Amino acid sequence: MPDKTLYEIASRDDTTATVRITVAAVELAAEIEAVYSQYANELSIPGFRKGRVPKGVLEARFGKESFVAEAKESLERHHLPAALEQLGLHPMSTPKLEEKISLAPDVGFTFEVTFAVLPAVNLPAYRGLEVAVASVPPVTDEDVERALAEVQGQFGVLVPREGDTVSEGDIVRVREKTEEWDTRAEADNPVTSALVGRKVGESVDIDVPHESGKRLQTQLDVMGLRQVQLPAIDDELAKDAGFESLDALRADVRRRLGEARDEHHRRAVETALVETLVEKTTLPLPEPFVLELVDEEVDRIRKALERPGSPMTFDKYLAERATSEADLRKEIRASVERRLRRELVLGRLAEVENVSFDDAQLEAAAQAEASEAGEDGMRFVAQLKADDRWDDYRSAKVTERVLGILREAAVVTEKEA
Repeated sequence: MPDKTLYEIASRDDTTATVRITVAAVELAAEIEAVYSQYANELSIPGFRKGRVPKGVLEARFGKESFVAEAKESLERHHLPAALEQLGLHPMSTPKLEEKISLAPDVGFTFEVTFAVLPAVNLPAYRGLEVAVASVPPVTDEDVERALAEVQGQFGVLVPREGDTVSEGDIVRVREKTEEWDTRAEADNPVTSALVGRKVGESVDIDVPHESGKRLQTQLDVMGLRQVQLPAIDDELAKDAGFESLDALRADVRRRLGEARDEHHRRAVETALVETLVEKTTLPLPEPFVLELVDEEVDRIRKALERPGSPMTFDKYLAERATSEADLRKEIRASVERRLRRELVLGRLAEVENVSFDDAQLEAAAQAEASEAGEDGMRFVAQLKADDRWDDYRSAKVTERVLGILREAAVVTEKEA
């Protein structure tokens, strides 16, 4: 046995690694002595002072093997993290003790642990990838008019409407004691559905289940019917929206629609490039890690549906989706595997292209982004750090640059939208 502890990789394939740790006899002996001392200092045994209990007495009470086993477990807990750091390994599953080759105190002991690891990513040629995406459709006058109608809707106001009977979909002015507000009478809403068919001036008794578990019991008075009155699409509307004239508003709408379509096209190109690169890359995934991520996602959904006030149970969720838990797990697994492969490919691409951001570079990028959006750069950086999103922002910036490298070197063919 060696005179010092050794770490080595016993075996490794694409998704599994086994680490062998050999603890020197002198270290094992010292750890066993430390365990004896701990027991001697903590135990109160008649006839012996604390810290003076002989080994023979301790062994007679607990058995010699228990001290060796406790020392061994302590050394395993200590050396495994050190071995992983020295060997540059990152377990993607809980390390499993595979074999204890020797446990003799006079010769030390050796143990092995096996765990899942992420595969090495060998990228294919990625410069000049060819993809075909839908071309950017031009912004038409009809597109602009639809957008202007949305702006018009933002400045609509509610005014009284003639009529005395509430129909489904009507906007109704109601009063509860001294408070008044407007609501829409909807058949699938347990409260407002009670308003349908009632007349202005009537009172409606409400008695329905509430998310708190209690019942909502109250009375609503039907005060009147309301309708949305839209302003004309003219210079006055444009001024309300912050523009000098309707022409200026139209120009801004057209520009924003064009930018949005260009952004959509850019993202479509990037998605196609990543998907193509992933398809060309052989990437076996560690089964334990994948299953762990699937379990986490299923548990997240289940717990969300178990919260007070949830509109449905987990079983109802499955029923509404016309699926089983097994099929849901398959669906989630496919999503998890796609995400993992994408992250592995992009991460390796960042390494190959030497893309990274130190804190100073990241702060400069964040401040520039904030300034472009009309925000305070220092405040934006401080908020990212306060919200514990600094590392996520770093990852996003690395991904953004990597995608830019792919896109700039790609051969993109436009196809009809």
